[in-house]
Amino acid sequence: MGGRRWLAGVVLAGAAVFALQACATPTDAGPSSTVALPGEVRIEDGALIWRAPDGEERLVATTNPSTDGELVHAALRPGDRDRHTVLALTRVDGVDGVRYELRYATIDGEGVTDLYWFPWRLQVDEDLAATLDAPPVPVWAPDGDTLAWLEWGPDGTRLRTIGWRDEDLSSNPSDEVATYAIDEVPAGTQLRSWQVADDGVPVLQGSDGDTTWKIRLDTVEATAVAMAAPGTQS
Repeated sequence: MGGRRWLAGVVLAGAAVFALQACATPTDAGPSSTVALPGEVRIEDGALIWRAPDGEERLVATTNPSTDGELVHAALRPGDRDRHTVLALTRVDGVDGVRYELRYATIDGEGVTDLYWFPWRLQVDEDLAATLDAPPVPVWAPDGDTLAWLEWGPDGTRLRTIGWRDEDLSSNPSDEVATYAIDEVPAGTQLRSWQVADDGVPVLQGSDGDTTWKIRLDTVEATAVAMAAPGTQS
């Protein structure tokens, strides 16, 4: 994919959206959709555990539900890199209600960083849980250079993407961000995968339980296209 980032670099509050009910077949994905994962990660009894390809397991982090929140989702950043990034999503019961927080840790050789919080400006919108208390499951682009998730609010559903940068000593979420309004996609829809179609356009797949949604991102036009295919399975 040549390091191409699937975001426009600015917040796009009014991106054009089209719902194509007639599209009943999954979008084909080319070879660039192959995801190389440096092992796997799981949540077990409040602990985040990384399992290397050779079977070695390492404790990445533990959380205290009363102070740090409950771990509800974890995912490894894909790609062949010396440093492995573990993404974590926590559910926090705060004084102002429920919120979801994105966090991450980096495994570099024998060292593991703390479980850092995303900067507040890159966090999940706190209004999400007020609309629907459900975790906004993030997905990685196949090259690991972009992260995406869905948020739901009084103005409808939106897709958010942020970049990821590698520096000499660290890997961090970046300020390259974009937001796409996709009001046709109902609240509670969860992203399942990120692929790249044969024409080079990113295609994210999600499901609300009854409908499979295909969301196409055209970075040139800065548009998101939601394709609803009732009953379709990819």
